[in-house]
Amino acid sequence: MRSSLIFLAHLDDADIAWMQTACRKRPMSADEDVIASGVVNQDLYLLLAGTCRVAAPDGRALDTLHSGDIIGEVSFVDGRLTTARAHVSADSGAVLAHFSAKVMQEQLAADPGFASRFYRGIASVLAYRLRRNLQFALGVGIDVLDSDKTYTGEVDPADLEVTARAGARLNHLIKALA
Repeated sequence: MRSSLIFLAHLDDADIAWMQTACRKRPMSADEDVIASGVVNQDLYLLLAGTCRVAAPDGRALDTLHSGDIIGEVSFVDGRLTTARAHVSADSGAVLAHFSAKVMQEQLAADPGFASRFYRGIASVLAYRLRRNLQFALGVGIDVLDSDKTYTGEVDPADLEVTARAGARLNHLIKALA
């Protein structure tokens, strides 16, 4: 599941409209760093097109991000040095929606309702990633494609309407910034 679907499910249409005007479209070339390791980065990014590879400082691949994934949310929340880096894959360029920390912090301070929805969305993304990573770490050797098993993090049928609405918001944002 793309992290923005989790995140956008907590926002309302006015929040999405503000985000659309507040971001800067940023094309990235292949092999260009989005976020380097060991730096303080508090900007947020939404991957609109292409892929990014998340790698440990020693180069080990940690994850691959796709269109609709959020980048930089951990550092945005805690303000600490990054330990991993999001790196655009060698096989493609990417297009990002860039949200500067300054603009985001101003909006969060000016609109408490937005701040509440925003942080709930970010917390939900971080909780999803934690559960996914724990499931991976504890479930060595399991077949996650086995449809007879239920796994933590699967979309509950009760959540499908919210997920569909979030998907429509993501598509709107991607088209508006294209």
